[in-house]
Amino acid sequence: MKAIILFFLILIATVSGVVLSALAPYHFYNLALHSGISSRFYQIEKTSNILHKGGYYNIDRMKSISSEAKGLWEVFHFSEFEIPLPVRHPMFVMLPLVENRKDRPILGAMFKTRSGQEVSSFKVLESFKFDRRVEHHKIFELPFFKNYLLNVEDKALWKDLFTKDLNLPKGDFLDSSYWESLWRISYQELVYNLYILQLRSEFLPKDAVSLSYYTNKSFGIVELADKDKLELGLESLFRNELIYVYRDGFIHKLLLRSRFEHLISDSIRKRIMNALEYKTSDEASAIDIYARYKALDYYKRISQEGMIYLYAGWSHVTDKKEFLKEMIQFLERGNNSYDYLAPLYKYSFKRFGTNFSILKDNLKESPAERLKRLAIEEEKKQDEKIKNSKSSDIEGEFESEDQKVEYYLRKAKESGATEEDKDILFKD
Repeated sequence: MKAIILFFLILIATVSGVVLSALAPYHFYNLALHSGISSRFYQIEKTSNILHKGGYYNIDRMKSISSEAKGLWEVFHFSEFEIPLPVRHPMFVMLPLVENRKDRPILGAMFKTRSGQEVSSFKVLESFKFDRRVEHHKIFELPFFKNYLLNVEDKALWKDLFTKDLNLPKGDFLDSSYWESLWRISYQELVYNLYILQLRSEFLPKDAVSLSYYTNKSFGIVELADKDKLELGLESLFRNELIYVYRDGFIHKLLLRSRFEHLISDSIRKRIMNALEYKTSDEASAIDIYARYKALDYYKRISQEGMIYLYAGWSHVTDKKEFLKEMIQFLERGNNSYDYLAPLYKYSFKRFGTNFSILKDNLKESPAERLKRLAIEEEKKQDEKIKNSKSSDIEGEFESEDQKVEYYLRKAKESGATEEDKDILFKD
């Protein structure tokens, strides 16, 4: 009898050990997901519940339906994106956003109503290389799991990064369906989920509110909290959406900011999301946009419409000092608000030591740039004096009145560039 009891005790202990061993990976996973863990195979701090679940982006939740005339908008290749911009909209204006950086400025635009209320804005942020390797975690290097991870295609991984629910099934321990749903999750999938969690914690911002995937565009979208408002205990007036685009091993980002419960803002947001596409920035686009700009009537060139063309063109050649100079000086000829020019003034002064203004009250320059400008102006004056001196000598040597008239006609033709085309880039 004792032998039978001992046998059953050993059997129960063995079965219990097997069951506990089988359940241990799920416990390990759940601990890592919700509390953080530190072991020789995997280490991670406690992560936000936001990173545990993704979803799909629902553009239908935008209440406004855009029925505006197409002529009010035009799609521009701006920096690294094709994006619609309001070239002649009667309800709001577009102002440049320029943030200085060491290599290349952060560019974007703010949309304001005619009364001055901000309704929306966007910024093209810095791109970075998407490295699938996750270092310092032995669990991902074990051959059984490593081969599984390597077989996941980039496209599938990118989608899972924003959609996959990492939570284990919930249910009653006495319910057989709960155990069935748990057993359907293989150990390999558990490790894949940890891999997704690790990527989310490394690549996505800490102030994320939600993760979603825009299927039509293959965009990852992270909604962000308004930290400044939260710290003050205030309700945010704007929705901040960070748009991720994956192309050829790199992640490109655009931050879209939209005012809540605002018809114009909803319209802008919907239009941008529907038309937004990634496109590599290049100088050829600057030349093409400038050609379209030159085709505009003169009064449009010196208006906000012209500013948008020039700004979009400059977004591809931000290292070209002369482009920025000519853009500022040409826009100053029109009746543009100081608000349009202020961001360009500020950036150019920080970057080049002068804001290039031809308006005396607006000009701001460093002592070195001022000295350089005065030297150039003095040199031009001397050249003009020499030129005038030679011209006056020639003018007294005509053999007849007809020869004199012919000389002045030829001189006028040679200097026939109109004032409106003076100092224009990419001249034919």
